[in-house]
Amino acid sequence: MSHRMFRTLVVGVMGLTIVVANGCGGPANNGLAEEVTVLLPDGTETTATLGSGVISLADSTWEFYTTSVNGQGVPFVVVTFGPNGELSEFNDNTLGAEIFGSTILFDGARHDTAQAGLQYAAATFGAQTSDATGFTLAADISVFAVGLEAATATATATGTFDANDSDVMTGTFDFVSTVTLLDIPEGNQNLSINFLGRRIQ
Repeated sequence: MSHRMFRTLVVGVMGLTIVVANGCGGPANNGLAEEVTVLLPDGTETTATLGSGVISLADSTWEFYTTSVNGQGVPFVVVTFGPNGELSEFNDNTLGAEIFGSTILFDGARHDTAQAGLQYAAATFGAQTSDATGFTLAADISVFAVGLEAATATATATGTFDANDSDVMTGTFDFVSTVTLLDIPEGNQNLSINFLGRRIQ
């Protein structure tokens, strides 16, 4: 997948078929969901609450690469996890970078984007399989223009850890974006990519 596709990918809501919002956050919650239902790699479903994580990812940082039949591709984001394995931030971000910039924070608070007049708020949800070999992470993002919600987003990574190397994971990264108040070409996207993640810290 080209960097251009990544850069134009995310502006609004990424509502994934495997992530179903159970609660719509009101203005006080910046429009973010309180919980989502996630599908885990083993085929089971579970409800993940706002701020939940994957404990085996606690206090770690991973670089995600696109993968294809030709092997490892280009890195598209560096993902940092907090003390409970919750998604903390994206760095070296190529996903909608013209809008969000190179860093996306998942703390539920509003932050300025790379575009004047636009702000975003992002939160995280996570769960792992009962044997801790696989996980699903979901990010819920709301985008605001002049104080009004102009778009919303979710992104989901579903993966498994390498049985021979706990510093390697593989899986799929899914996006569906919908823009409501803004007129941005290619703002509505539906995309799924295979990824390889390597622990770098």
